[in-house]
Amino acid sequence: MTHPVLTMEGISKEFPGVKALSNVGFELYPGEVHALMGENGAGKSTLMKVLSGVYSPTQGKIRLKDKEVSFRNPLDAQRQGVSIIHQEFNLFSNLSAAENIFIDRPEMMDRFGRIRWAKMYEEAQRLVDSIGGGEIDVRKEVRHLGVHSQQVIEIAKALSFQADVLIMDEPSAALPENEVKKMFDVVNRLRAQGVAIVYVSHRMKEIFEIADKVTVLRDGAKIDTRMIGEVTEQSLIQMMVGKAVGQLYPAREQQQDQEVVLQVKELSLDSTHRVSFELRRGEILGLFGVPGSGTHTIAERLFGLKRGSGEISIHGAPVKINSPSEAKAKKIAYVPPDRHRQGIIKPMSIRQNLSIPILPQLSKGLVLDQERIKQMSGEYMEKLRIKAPSDGQSVDFLSGGNQQKVVIGKWLAAHPDILILEEPTRGVDVGAKAEIYNIIHQLAQDGLSILLISSEMPEVIGLSDRILVLYKGEVVHEFAHGEADQEQLLQRASHPLIEGGSL
Repeated sequence: MTHPVLTMEGISKEFPGVKALSNVGFELYPGEVHALMGENGAGKSTLMKVLSGVYSPTQGKIRLKDKEVSFRNPLDAQRQGVSIIHQEFNLFSNLSAAENIFIDRPEMMDRFGRIRWAKMYEEAQRLVDSIGGGEIDVRKEVRHLGVHSQQVIEIAKALSFQADVLIMDEPSAALPENEVKKMFDVVNRLRAQGVAIVYVSHRMKEIFEIADKVTVLRDGAKIDTRMIGEVTEQSLIQMMVGKAVGQLYPAREQQQDQEVVLQVKELSLDSTHRVSFELRRGEILGLFGVPGSGTHTIAERLFGLKRGSGEISIHGAPVKINSPSEAKAKKIAYVPPDRHRQGIIKPMSIRQNLSIPILPQLSKGLVLDQERIKQMSGEYMEKLRIKAPSDGQSVDFLSGGNQQKVVIGKWLAAHPDILILEEPTRGVDVGAKAEIYNIIHQLAQDGLSILLISSEMPEVIGLSDRILVLYKGEVVHEFAHGEADQEQLLQRASHPLIEGGSL
């Protein structure tokens, strides 16, 4: 269609002392997947809250199907044709899928207020089937459904309101990798049905795979809207953060003949595969491999989460590490790949999370020294630039980048000699990545030895002094800083016999 289904004109939103949006325009067409990108604080969430009825704009107009509209609340927005799917699903686990789709809907009741069960199940199944969820039994309780099926139920609920516009907020965040393609299939079905989709995500790969257009916000203002074929990952990053992708990675000064801090000999990853390597003082050693290569197992072995044979020496002295407490005693710290499950305790404050690994050092006998704890948390909030009103803020309300800084900070507070970073920027936006890269660089400059495990090739290449490539549990190649590009790295990780680009 040549006419947009949605037009937002001159949208501004002000809070006391803060201008969150400034004169933002946004257009959306039927059957279009329009990506909305920007780093945390750019205004994406505020713009979508205005569109979904959570906030009223301070200035500006919203037109839906050529009619000027205003939304009193999210339910009002839903009834007028705008629905949002949050990354945290809003479902009642003890109710059936059908009940969740049509909860509190008078059209599913007869004139005596009784639920018309047969009609509800039939209509719910029709909606679910229309977006490829035919395997879902809508009579089942939601708690018995997988994550992707729950997402389908959320989308079906939105469609039950005759949604013209569907906002998908980080739709892949809750999904395991093997279910992202299923979600794309659902999005493509919706596109074919003429539903207009706002796709909010920080995952570049997904944007290029699913979106037709992309709009970038920065500091509450619209930077540009482009067709997806007109942009590259590098140009998107430059629009989002205001600088080129190459500037995200601090320049590394190569340190020669540094002391060997960690030496690993014949460290077993399973019954047949073993690895050997050295990590020097102040060095960032990158480990790269495709899933199943053994990089994660190396982290588990070094932090005592998994046992096996082999020799580990720290500062030249052999050590045994059979548990995380023994690893911590040897001054090894580990930032795990999943901060939500392994790194932070969400209901707790920044101060509490930062102090957990070192509580014995922060105690006077059996009593916690609150003054020392507050002093320590303030120091690391400043050092890592953790953005929050105070150290009493619950980490649940922090952005992904600030949550990740808390995970890094809590281990830095233990003053390790060796820091294992696994997927250190997973789930954070580009701006936060740049900040975390600077932190990693500065830590190495200060003499900390860092083992960097990442599936993001630009990250490994841009940060590492050396890169070890693993294939099926073995180190198959070593690159010095500046030697590898992404193609070479992937070739080695996929086909270790490749020399000079061919088998």
